[in-house]
Amino acid sequence: MSKVINITLTDEEYEELNIKAQDVTVNQFIKNILFPNNDFNKWFPELKKRVEELSDNTQFNIRIVMATDWMKIPKGIRLALGRVFYQQVDCGNIDSVRVLELDANKTQWYEKTSLEGGCDNE
Repeated sequence: MSKVINITLTDEEYEELNIKAQDVTVNQFIKNILFPNNDFNKWFPELKKRVEELSDNTQFNIRIVMATDWMKIPKGIRLALGRVFYQQVDCGNIDSVRVLELDANKTQWYEKTSLEGGCDNE
């Protein structure tokens, strides 16, 4: 069973933490510091590598890209992969991928493109 830990930060502390988190959520950043060998740190680079290997104009979702490995990944990590990947694509930090629409099952779809993006960390 998972446990939730709550902490209270000032606005300034949260903003500093958000800046330090850079390309991941604040929650994932904290987990990465406490547990650097976690499953997220194993699977997120693998996800990005597999997406980079896709041909241009390929439509995909994360489950398709991860193929048979998808069910080996714990559910909480799958959710974190989806959240962070979406944020990175939406911000333009993952080159040559654009966000498409959710399907009827609320699965997020993407398209591999030949465009490159990027945005400043907020």
